Amino acid sequence: MKNSLIIFGLLALLVLKVSLTSTKEVYSEYKEKEEAAGLKQYWNQRIGTFKSVDDYLSKVKKSRKQIAKTPKRKTLGLDWKELGPDNIGGRNRSILIDSKNNNLMYAGGVAGGLWYSVDAGLSWQKTTPGDNAEVLTVTCITQDAEGYIYYGTGESILYQEPSRFVPFAAGFGYRGQGIFRSIEPHGTDFKQLTNSWVGFENITLAVNSIASEGTAIYAGAYNGLVKSTDRGENWEIVSSLTDGTPITGTVSDVKVLSSGKVILAMGIDYYSSPNGEINSFTKISGVGEILTPAQGRSVIAVAPSDENVIYISRADDDEQFDGLFRSKDAGVTWEKLFSGGSSIFKPFNGQGDFNQCLAVFPNNPNKILLGGLDLYEWEEGENWVKKSKWNAGWGDKNYIHADHHSIVFHPSKSNQYYVGTDGGIFFTNDNGDVYQRLNRGFNITQFYGLAFGGDGVVLGGTQDNSNIYIDYSGTTEQSGDLHSSGDGGHAAISHLLPDVFFIESQYGNIKRDNSRSDGYTECFSHPDSWLTLGIVDYNYAWSEFVTPITLWESAGDTLVPDSVKFFADRDYLKDEQVLFSSNITGLNFYDSIPYDLKEDDSIMVKVPKQSMLLYGTHEALYMSRNAIDFSTNVEWIKLSTEGCQIASLPLGITAIATSKDGDHVFYGTNRGKLYRVSNVSKVLSDSDVSNATVTLIGEFYQTDLGLPTVITDIAVDPNDPEHVIATVGYYDQTTNIYKTNTGISASDASGFASIDGNLPQIPVYSAMIEVNSGAYIIGTEYGLFSSTDGGVNWTQEVSGPPQGPVTMIRQETFEWVPNYGQIYVATHGRGMFTSDHYVTSVSEEPKAINRLNVEVYPNPAINSIQFNIDNPNDQDLLIQVIDLKGQLVQTETKKDQQLNIASLSSGTYILSIQKGREIYSSTFIKK
Repeated sequence: MKNSLIIFGLLALLVLKVSLTSTKEVYSEYKEKEEAAGLKQYWNQRIGTFKSVDDYLSKVKKSRKQIAKTPKRKTLGLDWKELGPDNIGGRNRSILIDSKNNNLMYAGGVAGGLWYSVDAGLSWQKTTPGDNAEVLTVTCITQDAEGYIYYGTGESILYQEPSRFVPFAAGFGYRGQGIFRSIEPHGTDFKQLTNSWVGFENITLAVNSIASEGTAIYAGAYNGLVKSTDRGENWEIVSSLTDGTPITGTVSDVKVLSSGKVILAMGIDYYSSPNGEINSFTKISGVGEILTPAQGRSVIAVAPSDENVIYISRADDDEQFDGLFRSKDAGVTWEKLFSGGSSIFKPFNGQGDFNQCLAVFPNNPNKILLGGLDLYEWEEGENWVKKSKWNAGWGDKNYIHADHHSIVFHPSKSNQYYVGTDGGIFFTNDNGDVYQRLNRGFNITQFYGLAFGGDGVVLGGTQDNSNIYIDYSGTTEQSGDLHSSGDGGHAAISHLLPDVFFIESQYGNIKRDNSRSDGYTECFSHPDSWLTLGIVDYNYAWSEFVTPITLWESAGDTLVPDSVKFFADRDYLKDEQVLFSSNITGLNFYDSIPYDLKEDDSIMVKVPKQSMLLYGTHEALYMSRNAIDFSTNVEWIKLSTEGCQIASLPLGITAIATSKDGDHVFYGTNRGKLYRVSNVSKVLSDSDVSNATVTLIGEFYQTDLGLPTVITDIAVDPNDPEHVIATVGYYDQTTNIYKTNTGISASDASGFASIDGNLPQIPVYSAMIEVNSGAYIIGTEYGLFSSTDGGVNWTQEVSGPPQGPVTMIRQETFEWVPNYGQIYVATHGRGMFTSDHYVTSVSEEPKAINRLNVEVYPNPAINSIQFNIDNPNDQDLLIQVIDLKGQLVQTETKKDQQLNIASLSSGTYILSIQKGREIYSSTFIKK
């Protein structure tokens, strides 16, 4: 019977493993697809989901009105500096080469605005208004016959439902505001074309494609094709059939020929019009036709050398390649060149609604480039040729970053073309034999989090550009190096051992390195974790796409009962300063000898330098005290499982913070619950977890639905651990930021209150309480806001990080490092920023503990001893008893000054009592 139960249990475990890791093999093949899914999930949790497009628009419009009324000034007097990177681009969906000056180029970022280059892409600058206005998604660019530049904003493609035609009903697409135009031909100063937005918001909230012929401009948008013939001052909806029937659906692409003929991919079908006028379109696809209705996104390309030749590439409902079509008579008849479904040719890697682009060689109408995960070339009569290697190293001549979105040929050189990717812009001048990156100054990198060292170096995790390290010693001060691969997230840098870095890739795959180089190794393994047991993989079952990690450290800890034995190699005098080795390899500290030592004597010495790495998953909050020690494996402690669930519906941790003394850990979950773990200093192993207590101290819900909200960040006052603030996402909420003054004393979840004040009702992603002034600074969907009166009044901070998503804001609070007080900001679309406004003079590293004598009585004693030290604040006392061999034989933490010693053997002992920075010691005799 016992064996049967064991076999049954193993089978059940196997079934559970299969059910929970069904995406494991898929992930190996569709790595980039899983990352895109994680990106979508991340933002849905923060922006929120919407009942309809009108619901989305009304909430964003309301927020924009509130922001417009919010005071905008340098309330805190902060001056900001852009950190970079200036050599690693983010996601680019559109490129344009100026018709008059081929060295003048334009390129857009999905959350970084429009940029221009005057040297054919060798360097980039922001267009105006740039960071001085709300930073928008740029999805497409065109130029009219007079030289005016137009760009469309708002991205829905990544966020559409399976039907592909109701993107915002499900989740968030990077917001836009219609169409913008340069003020002058070939210009770099832009203005919003108001009439492309006002009255058209439910159409142009997402402009996917834009095209021009002469002075006519066409914009293919969320639910319609709009046209302007007066430089964009006025627009009309022209997507309707010859009988007046409106065409419905999202426009995925539109192209216009020099004759004025328009080819349109809209909804599930394709249409053409001889002149692009209203009521002039005819459907050119149909069931039973060669050009059948589409299941997924389509892109169109017209041959520059022969406009009768038109290509259509498209994806199926699984976002795989669904075929390539060609017309040789300007769209009248079609042929199918390739069908989808191949097990070998999978250019889109299962995300054809996201990474798909197409271009025809300017000198050959029968030769094309198709972009997906990689870049492919096809010429009639030949097979497909793979032109790039997304998973090669930076130094590989065929490397182009994964996920291609745009291909643009040089107007007069058919062997030169540009490719826009999730990693910026790439260029070849030899038809793809060698590619080079053109991202100098093109800082549209999308960060999720950052870390910084005591010397000011920064390390940040990004969307699809792994982790970026900037140490100011590169080609430029803002040059970054890539660490690891895939998506990054949170990061950490040790202040005790400054070369120790921690990073993560998607879904909590945390790694460490101690050389400031890209030599990371995985570092999580706990015997009871489902990950270690192989039941789950690094996916959403295990943790959040961006998994919170936090590194707490102290150079003067007094709470953690960690001691080392020191053997005297000679005679030592009382108060003599000695360099001691801690239990962490390479981590040393100075302290004084408490009493005279003879050679070969030994004493136990409290270790003041302590480190604690916290890691939040759907299974538990894990903690390690030796993660910075590279001479051994990381030992993980399962600190708390409250609020976590890894089986049917993964629930768990989204934010972590600690009190300055490391004795209290706060964590929030994706179900709106905020927990406090107290007495953490007493936990040194799994067997000590019972020393800690876990308390639910906050519960937060969405205003309109009453459903739990996702806690995006937690900030603990460095000067008062009772003072804690928590932030949440979503538009149109009564409260996006909460405060309590009972953070470490609360016994229930009733202590948090709203401090939104006049803050606009916008998603809030990160927060900090400034260490010197107590001011609040928060990162939101629309940049930074600050308050100097506890959240009663808020001001939008200007002249710094732009009015785009700020995903993390942190301050250096180690008093003895040169950048003490410096603030660091991560943005999702404009890189990293810093302010040294609060940097103050550097304090010395904490001095050695003050050692004092104390009288013990009775002495000798039989059952108990007493002592008398001054303790007016009723602090906890760490009491240790050490035998003459240096062994720790008894330890207690208590407030009363009496110790039971009945269990000790007869002999002489050393009594050590620690109170804050003071250690009292004496010897006593047990009879």
